[in-house]
Amino acid sequence: MATMLHADTTPLLEAVAAQDTAATIRETVRLLGARNVKPAYIAARVGIAALWGNARPHALSVLGATGQVADWIRAIPLGAESGDEAHRVYAAAFPLAQGFLAVADSVGAGLREPHPSLPEPLEPADIKHPDGTHGALAEAFSKRDVEQIRRILLGFYATGTDYRHIQEAIYTTLRFRYPTNGFPLTFALSASDVEDMAEWGDQTPALIYWFTPLMVDQSPDTPAAQAAQAFAAQPNNDLSWLRKRLSVPKEEAAGAEFQRAISGGNATAACSAVLTALKNGATPQGVGAGLALAAAERVNAAPTGDRAALVRAGQLLRYAHAVHMAMLHTQAAQIWPLLYTAACAINEAQPGAPTGGVLAISASASAPLGGLIPATMLRSLDQQIALGDLGSALATARRYIQLGNAPRGLVGALALAASLNDATGSADDALAAHALPMVTAAAAEYLALPAALRSGGQNALLAAGVRLATELRGGHSVADQVRAAIEQIG
Repeated sequence: MATMLHADTTPLLEAVAAQDTAATIRETVRLLGARNVKPAYIAARVGIAALWGNARPHALSVLGATGQVADWIRAIPLGAESGDEAHRVYAAAFPLAQGFLAVADSVGAGLREPHPSLPEPLEPADIKHPDGTHGALAEAFSKRDVEQIRRILLGFYATGTDYRHIQEAIYTTLRFRYPTNGFPLTFALSASDVEDMAEWGDQTPALIYWFTPLMVDQSPDTPAAQAAQAFAAQPNNDLSWLRKRLSVPKEEAAGAEFQRAISGGNATAACSAVLTALKNGATPQGVGAGLALAAAERVNAAPTGDRAALVRAGQLLRYAHAVHMAMLHTQAAQIWPLLYTAACAINEAQPGAPTGGVLAISASASAPLGGLIPATMLRSLDQQIALGDLGSALATARRYIQLGNAPRGLVGALALAASLNDATGSADDALAAHALPMVTAAAAEYLALPAALRSGGQNALLAAGVRLATELRGGHSVADQVRAAIEQIG
């Protein structure tokens, strides 16, 4: 533990700020060699500087994923070959280097320039709005008043309130906000992921500074947001009654029938399906998980070979994941209408007639390679993804789970494959740069599913994760340099 807390990350930060790829990779590998240094700790030091340096949101999304991914990578089962354990430790350098280089252009400003001045906090006790803090925040949001939003959020921080209250305030403000692709809620989760790695505390103002301008982004809401708000405004559709429910959760109410109802009919029917699932015993967290499964079906229905459509569906999955995480972060009734908005967004993205996708590919899958040894199976999966052999990759992943192997190792392999893509590359690789945050969202949802929704591990999220990792491949110049640096260690 002492090594973790006192590891010298200064050379790494200087290398990232200088946008020196070779030095960044070298210092990342060096830090990973100190066994007690958690990858998330390393990522946090870079991430906080990137927040203060006003990192590009999509770049921060890559960095925000790295802590989870590095943790999953270390769950990949070891084989019999010598050096496997060391390779697994150093493999975290692949996602970390991608995340660091993605935000490198902002880290220099975050480190070398004085932190931007923030306004005086407006503490909750000093807010005179008739609807309290949330009402004052909603008013500032409607006026696109960044400074007032910052004052209110800093007021929570100044009083020593738990950071979850800041998240709650953000989620409440965004509960009926859904522009195309679901930003800014997904960016709020990315910033929260960075703060989680930094353990919040005195780093919280960095999130408040960075995220507030994204809250007031002028992108218009889609009809999904408007439909959700209209549905929630009806007295019979209020969800505050959930606070008093004492019955045992029945998460199966957010199962296959619920997911079909989300996809069928119109936005009102989708919202009604949410309400029905909650009344039938599902918790908001269970409904969030069911919505993620429905969003994963959109990924799986994207036409084969249409990477742009796949990325659009992947962004929807990221939004559904952010909504589910919001349900897990706070139990406040004010955020529950996010479930309506997510249902409408998924409904709005209804696919047309089937034109391919995972189901068609799975039907013609070749036999998976690798036998029954978990480590060998995952090596085969890695090769199949690298070759773009989606059918075999799906078959191998499903077989791995069917044999009772731990899912964390599988998602680690998928996320590692996605982290080989250059996060900052040519225009041709721009779509591939989205792979890591999307695969991470699918994997995190897969691991977080309630038992009643897992379907023995053979569900839409597993297929979506494999498909995103396999089809969104791009350049791998950074990964090649990371591999060379690891080999030099021996």
